Amino acid sequence: MSKLKHVVATLILLISTGVNAIYIDTINGPPSAFHIEREGKKLKKIAPFLPLQVGDKIIVSKRTHTFEQIRDKENSISLALDDGIFKTLKYADTQEKPYIVTAATHSPNVVSGVMNTVSVWFHRLWKNDIQTQPLHVLDGEAHTSPPMSMYLFKGKNAKLIAGERELHFAWYGGKPPYQVQVYQIGAEKRLWDEKKSTTIDIVFKKQILTAGRYQVVVNDAQGKDIVAEFTAVTDAPLQDSEAQAIEQSNLPELSKKTLLAVLLAKQEGWYFEAYQRVASITGYYPAQLLKQGLEMGERPE
Repeated sequence: MSKLKHVVATLILLISTGVNAIYIDTINGPPSAFHIEREGKKLKKIAPFLPLQVGDKIIVSKRTHTFEQIRDKENSISLALDDGIFKTLKYADTQEKPYIVTAATHSPNVVSGVMNTVSVWFHRLWKNDIQTQPLHVLDGEAHTSPPMSMYLFKGKNAKLIAGERELHFAWYGGKPPYQVQVYQIGAEKRLWDEKKSTTIDIVFKKQILTAGRYQVVVNDAQGKDIVAEFTAVTDAPLQDSEAQAIEQSNLPELSKKTLLAVLLAKQEGWYFEAYQRVASITGYYPAQLLKQGLEMGERPE
């Protein structure tokens, strides 16, 4: 590509990224607690990252929820406005009249296009989230009895970027305590070995991950196990135009990280790496939804 063509392509990308994206950032409460009307019709699928339009009317119901996992029992929805400003709406803010969106992205662009697509997927994750679905309880305890499974190694060529890093894993089923071990194939040394994990997820402290093949083995108290493999590589995943647009936008940092992880999870082989990039994010509901979705083997659309 000539220097002139490269400059023109860069300018087009910068123009199309959009700097005035107004969208739903986080949601606290069940889907039934929120009503968004657009051009006289109720939106059927609202979710984090849904771009908003001028004239959208938002109503938050008063009804409180009883899900123990949500500390704040009052329903609320947070909107990301211009220049990193957030607007949180609760029942009191829409009791007398709906909140009306008065400014939004001026025209469709790459960022809003990505958001429109992923918000449909986030809507499904939100509906399926433990926070919006009752737990099945027997004898006073949450009842689960699935076989052991680990969905993070989706596909046959799971990859991670080599280097010094901590490692996050999650699985389902089995009986605690668990033993979790990570080996480099062809080497005798175990990089990580946790013998008494009582939870179905774990974070291993930083170690140097050299390029090569690795095996993960999870054993439960009943002698059942799961075995998976991944490859540590030195080459970073390619960034397409959508990822570049997100990177160059003025979106808040946590929104960027979450959206970039979604795009990465769509690339063949990079599902496990995408999980690592959101697993350590705390206190940001969209990242939590993505983390849970990837743990369940959900592939972004």
